[in-house]
Amino acid sequence: MKTLLEYIKEVLGETIVVNRLPEYEMSKLPMYVSQMYRIYTTRLLGMELVLAQLIDEENISIAQTEKQIRNLRNLFNKTVVLLLDHVVSYNRIRLIRKKVNFIVPGKQVFLPEMLVDLKDGNTTKSSFKEKQKLIPSAQVIVLCQILGLSESWDIEQKPFKEIALKLNYSPMAISKAVENLQALDLVTVAGEKEKFVQFNYEKVKLWEKIDENDFWNYPVFKRVYIDSLPPGIKTWDCNTSALPEYSDMNPSRQNYVAIGRTEYNRLNKQNLLRNANPTEGNYCIEVWKYNPGILADAAIFTEQTVDPLSLYLTLKSTPDERIEMALEQIKEKYIYG
Repeated sequence: MKTLLEYIKEVLGETIVVNRLPEYEMSKLPMYVSQMYRIYTTRLLGMELVLAQLIDEENISIAQTEKQIRNLRNLFNKTVVLLLDHVVSYNRIRLIRKKVNFIVPGKQVFLPEMLVDLKDGNTTKSSFKEKQKLIPSAQVIVLCQILGLSESWDIEQKPFKEIALKLNYSPMAISKAVENLQALDLVTVAGEKEKFVQFNYEKVKLWEKIDENDFWNYPVFKRVYIDSLPPGIKTWDCNTSALPEYSDMNPSRQNYVAIGRTEYNRLNKQNLLRNANPTEGNYCIEVWKYNPGILADAAIFTEQTVDPLSLYLTLKSTPDERIEMALEQIKEKYIYG
């Protein structure tokens, strides 16, 4: 709580007093409140607030949390603010979209009911890095490391030229990718004649580091709808068409397939995407910034489906509870499993 007081003083110039809600008042609240939250009261900018500190942040469900904060507001008849020690970027985006008041000490104050939205304004070098993104080729290298191509092919043990050959990139593209990874402090380069990339974090920490700093590059460049696929085109199931491969979710009615930008440009130039439009069709083609078959073709997963972590990145901001549950299954199996 000391961190919160210091942060509010720093960003809003106010000294606040925070009081824990007495046990006798907690006992009047629904059982889930005491199980999931620590409740405090305070006064900020002339308004009485209830602070709801989430006890278990690791398993946060934004949809569920939003409903609970709304219920607490009705119970107390006061503005309720969610208090978090940490929030990953995609959950922060969901909280903002749902207009949930929240404070992450040291990072952000988002109080839409009070017209306050302040982020960490530090302009140091490290803060500048947090605004950068992985370039597509660098993202492919990271995903290879986290997923693991195979027991016999360790990306950290391969020189740049072998990585380029395996991932179907030019040596120059791999060099640029590694420069990007170095700029974000994710890797160190070793070797003299032949260069090798060494990651600065083990796989779980690597994922979390990138996630926390919002380094991920959204894989999808654009979406185009058509009624039929051109003959001979190679595609990979993606979006909700791919989720059944990696989760318990049933297939969607809409058919989603992914192709790379190079293939899309070729098809478009040859006028093979007939009646293409941005809204409806039997197939939705996702045009990806990198070849969606890179990891599938490396025989990690099925040849018909995009890899699970790229799939996760394309859907992580989708406000649908069924998709959220499916994505949690992907995280548990392919990141933390």
